[in-house]
Amino acid sequence: MNVQKQTTGTKFNPSGEEHNLDESAIILKSSNSRYFVELRTSSLIDYLLKIYSNNNYTRKSIGDWLYIRTKPGFYKELASNLNLAYADQRDGQTTQHWWKLLFNEEWKQSILNNIKIEISLVKSKISKDDTNAQHQWGGLNFRSKTEVRVAHALYNQRVLFFANSRAYMDLTDLPISNIDNNQLKERVEIDFLVFYKQKCMILEVDGEHHQQASQKTRDYRRDRVLLRDGIRTVRFNASECYNHPLEVVTEFLNLF
Repeated sequence: MNVQKQTTGTKFNPSGEEHNLDESAIILKSSNSRYFVELRTSSLIDYLLKIYSNNNYTRKSIGDWLYIRTKPGFYKELASNLNLAYADQRDGQTTQHWWKLLFNEEWKQSILNNIKIEISLVKSKISKDDTNAQHQWGGLNFRSKTEVRVAHALYNQRVLFFANSRAYMDLTDLPISNIDNNQLKERVEIDFLVFYKQKCMILEVDGEHHQQASQKTRDYRRDRVLLRDGIRTVRFNASECYNHPLEVVTEFLNLF
């Protein structure tokens, strides 16, 4: 498929609405795009040259346009049911950036024909791999809009953080914490693991389910086990995080 000719000359400037998403503008899984594929800058430029073949664009002009958009929250509607979002630079500094193309059935064959990927790598946005990720921002997955608001506040404070990180914690020699199942290890998922002033702490967003007795017991146990390794947990109510994310992050950082 080709995009209708938009401009003349060599400066890449495709029409279509462009967004810089923050905590109030989120790419939802329930959006119209059914599929997505992630690709590096070089592969993205190859594909854009093909779909804009009616224009006199060059690799450099497209590369220059992309370069100034390598930031979390960039989202561009290239055409009907074809959208582009910035993902990350996951391979480290000096490496190529990654982008995400979000599309529907009408673009699927074009993408398969023109991008060097296998059909199994064209992921449905409701695939089992992402069942716990309801929202996306800046190339990260979150379970709620509240978590996105907190992530955006942390990002604005230029703080290093990991979101929804999974790990295993050791339950050896913990007679109370391990009284029920006698396991050696238990999987744990952390809302935000934050590094600041050469220390790390956990910021947890507690929704209504955290008020259930069984969940409280798991939370208390987890906090004790992590504290044994010197990692403190600070919990905030979900309504506080949603309505006052910057204030929550400010108070959290003041506890370091």
